[in-house]
Amino acid sequence: MVVCSASTGLSLRAEAQPSAAAAAVVARVGDKVITAAEVERRIAQIPPFQLQSFGRTPDEIRRNFVSQVLVRELLLAQGAAAQKLTERTDVQDRIRGVLRAALLQRIQAEASSPATDEEVRAYYEANRDKFSAPPMVALWRVLVATREEAEAILAELKKDPSPQRFKDIARDRSLDKATSLRGGDLGFVAPDGSTAEPGLKLAPGLMEAAARVKDGELVPEPVAEGDRFAVLWRRQSRRPVSRSLEQEAPSIRQILAHARAEAQVKQLLERLRGQDVSGHAPELVDLIDITSTGDLQPLRRPGTLASSRRPGAPPPSPVPRQDMR
Repeated sequence: MVVCSASTGLSLRAEAQPSAAAAAVVARVGDKVITAAEVERRIAQIPPFQLQSFGRTPDEIRRNFVSQVLVRELLLAQGAAAQKLTERTDVQDRIRGVLRAALLQRIQAEASSPATDEEVRAYYEANRDKFSAPPMVALWRVLVATREEAEAILAELKKDPSPQRFKDIARDRSLDKATSLRGGDLGFVAPDGSTAEPGLKLAPGLMEAAARVKDGELVPEPVAEGDRFAVLWRRQSRRPVSRSLEQEAPSIRQILAHARAEAQVKQLLERLRGQDVSGHAPELVDLIDITSTGDLQPLRRPGTLASSRRPGAPPPSPVPRQDMR
């Protein structure tokens, strides 16, 4: 049974209602009620342009919102309960997801108190390398064994100074296989020769040669690199970066709030795990086969031997039967 009140003194964006008015029952659906406070809370979440779709006047909007949204929600929810949909595993998964999201949202809200100036400054000082960077140049390189080979490559590039030609040469001829697959792209290189590639640091001579040309220019002569020679192309420059504490303070406060929330979630999980987890038998998941493509195989019966084949491997080829003599 649904019963709706004839009128409520509710405004679309009213201030806090007196307790008696807020508790007034606007509609009753079975054993559930919708109060004026609930209507106000839900209406406050709707953008004004969407509220206009419920009517032309505030009274019409309020009435239609209650009947078309709130009452409808309760009717469908009670219909789902009557059909015992909450016992379905997929519905239980969704309920757990909503509860999990609500808990995380509350933790994040509690942890969102702004960090103090001292905390912000301490983070900035401990992570200065994240807020500053030296000037850098993007370099492409082909590394070969002899000066003659490097000069021949430079002659080819003068005829066809295109990025694609350089990449093709690097893939085919560069002795540095770690970068040849990228067409010789070393990325941005710092003045001391350090790169983002682990273990790759350019010799000072290469950086000095790159400093003598402009962005987009090839170094006109082969550059010695140990007992080998490099063909260098200076692609572009990046100016030094230096962000002040005042510039980074807003983002640092967000980082600290996120870290505080993560710490609270971890602490809560550890407490709940010790309190509620029991009978944990992770070895039973060995009954589930997952192929190399991520597909699930049917569960093996307890006690059966594991397959000697790798997950997702094709079945063994049949062996021709030999006659027994």
